[in-house]
Amino acid sequence: MDITVIKDWLVPVSSSFALVSTAVGIWIALGDYRLKLQAETRLSHSSQVEADIHLLKIFTEIMTLAHGRGLTLLSEKAVEFLLKDRTLSEVTKDGRQLRDVICDGAVLSLPVGGAAQGAAIAAIATLGRRHDILREASIQALESIATFKKEIAEKYLVELNRDAKPGA
Repeated sequence: MDITVIKDWLVPVSSSFALVSTAVGIWIALGDYRLKLQAETRLSHSSQVEADIHLLKIFTEIMTLAHGRGLTLLSEKAVEFLLKDRTLSEVTKDGRQLRDVICDGAVLSLPVGGAAQGAAIAAIATLGRRHDILREASIQALESIATFKKEIAEKYLVELNRDAKPGA
């Protein structure tokens, strides 16, 4: 073999090796990119599920306000008073459960103002319009609320039903 023949083959062979190594590098990089894209998709889905759960939790808290139910507190002093100098059989002699006696005598329900209740009803309608995941729940909630706050709930219910049906 002559040195000129080797020189003639050296450039194409080295170029071929460069092209092959570049192609392999691109192929590996695309595989890594695909894996990262799948991981980001899973993370995005997971984040969306967490956001939906958080939104639904807040929605149910607003529902409590819309129904006019405030916080409930257990008074330890009232429980002590109910049970003071009495046996368990004396406390439950009327056939009532101890739980019922304590709930009736020691659990305090805090009231909710009319303004807070009205704002909660409006918030339910707004959340239902803004978030598809809450639309059906909002309609159901407003139908339930309409049984005792008809004038407020029906206005929002009509708007929400109109927005839920495109073309209506």
